[in-house]
Amino acid sequence: MKNQPYNPNGQPAERPRRRRHGIRRFFRWLFIIILCLALAFLAVRFGPNLYRRFFGDGNTTWVSERFGENLKEMNELNVYEVTLTGQETVSQTAWVLGKVQEVMVPYSFQLTFAVDMNLASVSADLARDVIQVRLPSPAPASYKLTVDEKKIYKYDWLYPLTPERYAEILGEIEQKLYDECVANQDYRDAAWQSAVANLEKLFADVAATSKDGVTCTIEVTLDDTLGQPETSAEPSASPAASPAA
Repeated sequence: MKNQPYNPNGQPAERPRRRRHGIRRFFRWLFIIILCLALAFLAVRFGPNLYRRFFGDGNTTWVSERFGENLKEMNELNVYEVTLTGQETVSQTAWVLGKVQEVMVPYSFQLTFAVDMNLASVSADLARDVIQVRLPSPAPASYKLTVDEKKIYKYDWLYPLTPERYAEILGEIEQKLYDECVANQDYRDAAWQSAVANLEKLFADVAATSKDGVTCTIEVTLDDTLGQPETSAEPSASPAASPAA
């Protein structure tokens, strides 16, 4: 046994300072190695995604492609429905006799606005990190006139209402309501706002499936030139030179 340094209090002597410093140095280096391994793992696991997110295109191209594919699969997107209820009165008059026929038709009319997604255009603006979507205006896609036959009022004892005339009256009412809905700017504005909201929701759903992170936003604009044939200006014919006298 090695001789221990003399301690007047009878307690064991402290370890030499060199040995204590060696143990601290060992644990310090062990901590540094573990920290480096953890940083290396994080860099390999998340580094590419973080680089694309902060220095690359934020996966904008991928999101743009998936978003465009989803739009094409829709074909047609119903965005707004108008429902009108009321009563239309149609009458017939004759000379001398005056009113000879009157029909009061209670109705319910539905018209749906839709967007043709086959005409939609999707592109990625990497400089602004924006997905640009161009859509045609919502257009009437379907409409239906429903009549409550039990509540129809007819006054036709002088001029009986024939099935042909009744069908003609319903056609006139349906066309009138259709024209009113199509010409109503409030309905068109509401249909466009609904279309934008639908696309923003779809964009959020597509972005949620990306594992690389998404920094881009969506920009929806109206473009009624989509689907129209391109017109090229024909060169104007130059006047023929007249022979010199």
